[in-house]
Amino acid sequence: MAENLFILKRRIKTATNITQIAKAMEMISASKIKKAQNMVENNKPYAQKISFLTQNIIAKANLKDFTHLYINPQKTDKKLLIVLSPDKGLCGSLNTNLAKKLFELESRNTSLVTVGKKMERYVTRLNYDFVAAFTIGSNIPSYTLVFQLKKLINQYYLSGLVSEVVFLYTEFESIFIQFPKTITVLPIQKSEETTKDFSALNANFLVEPGVYALLEALLPYYIETQIYSCLIESYTSEHAARMVAMQNAKNNARDVAAYLTLRYNKTRQERITSELLDLNNSQIV
Repeated sequence: MAENLFILKRRIKTATNITQIAKAMEMISASKIKKAQNMVENNKPYAQKISFLTQNIIAKANLKDFTHLYINPQKTDKKLLIVLSPDKGLCGSLNTNLAKKLFELESRNTSLVTVGKKMERYVTRLNYDFVAAFTIGSNIPSYTLVFQLKKLINQYYLSGLVSEVVFLYTEFESIFIQFPKTITVLPIQKSEETTKDFSALNANFLVEPGVYALLEALLPYYIETQIYSCLIESYTSEHAARMVAMQNAKNNARDVAAYLTLRYNKTRQERITSELLDLNNSQIV
C-alpha cells in the first residue's frame, strides 16, 4: 500500500509539472500570435496592391513586346517545391497535416526545399530531390530569409532548371482553423477575379516611364511579397496551433492531477482505516 501511495504521489507531481509547462508555453504562443496577427494584417494591404497591380498590368500589356521568365518560363517538366513548417513540435496536428499534404503531391521531377526542421526530418524518407534546408526560427520571419529563398528560386527558375515554383504552407484562417495550402508563385498566373475588378474601374491612366518599365520593376517585389506572405502565414498558424494544443494539454493534465489526488486521498484513508482496524483487533486479543 505504501508503494502505491508513493507512485500516486509521483504521478500527481508529474501531472502538475506538465500543467505548469503547458501553461507557460500557451502564454508564450499567445503573446507571439498577437504580434504575428498584426504583421499579417499590416502586410495584406501591401501584398494585395502589389498583386493587383502586377496581374492587371500583365493582363493589359501586350506580352508579344515584353518577355520575362517570371511570366513565360522555359519549358521543362521539373518544378521546385518549397515546404514551410515549424522548427519545433507540440503544435497539435499542424505538422501531421503538412506531411499528409506533402505525401499527396507528385514527387517525380520535383526538387524540394524545406523551411523548418520538422519537414526537413520527414522528407528524407520520401522520394524527392532534396536540395536545400532553412530554419524558420522562433521569431517573426525577417526579410533576410525572404532574400535567401528568392536567391535560390532565381537560381533554379531563371536558369531553366525548373519551370514552376510551388509553396506548401499552413494558411491561417483563425485561432482554431489552420490548413495546409499550395500556391504557384512562378510563373505568375493571371487572376480572372482581380482582372474583372480592375476592368470595372474603367480608369484611363498614363504610366511613366512606361508599362513595361513598371512591370519590370514590379516583378521582383511581387515575388518577395508572395514569399513573405507565406512565411508569416505559416508562422502565425504555428503559434495558433501550439497555443490551442498547450491549452488542451494544460486542461487534461489538471484533470489527471485532480483524479490522481482523489485516488491518493482515498488510498491513504483506506490505509489509515486498515491500520486502525488492525490496532483495534490487537487490543481485543
